[in-house]
Amino acid sequence: MVNPDTLLTAGGIFVLRVVGNMITTVRLVLIVRGQKMPASLLAILETLIFAVALGSVVSNLNNVWNLGAYSVGFAVGGYLGMTLEQRLIQRFVSVHVISPQLSHEIAVAIRAAGFGATETYGQGAQGQVGAVTAVVKHQDVGTVVKEIHRVDPNAFVMLEELRGISHGYFRRLNRHER
Repeated sequence: MVNPDTLLTAGGIFVLRVVGNMITTVRLVLIVRGQKMPASLLAILETLIFAVALGSVVSNLNNVWNLGAYSVGFAVGGYLGMTLEQRLIQRFVSVHVISPQLSHEIAVAIRAAGFGATETYGQGAQGQVGAVTAVVKHQDVGTVVKEIHRVDPNAFVMLEELRGISHGYFRRLNRHER
């Protein structure tokens, strides 16, 4: 039978690693987005949690429960950190589409689905092509790409994660956030 104190210590290490790795994940996203101060403040908390959890494991490397709790807590924390990041941090993606013949129809379909779309025209390797750009929330990318490929299965689609946006047409965004 395992000593209850051993399980309690292992449980504490697990919780510390979960919380610590969740903080790490969110902090890395803040760094990528250029948010220095919030990322720095999270680094303080992250380091404190890391030191306490690691100290508990290193003090007795023969304790399989603590080692397991540390390792599994790290993995669970990474997963939960990504889930938390998706819910807390609003991300936008620029969807760029190039279609030689169906760009206008693609723009119409994107607009009909409730998103803004800007049409431009350019010169491709084999003549004039149409280009459509739509800026959408990260979770809406699949819907927009599905609409694009419904209209033109051969459309060239590029996705670019944006650091920030200012103004623009977001009918769907405004409708849900009122």
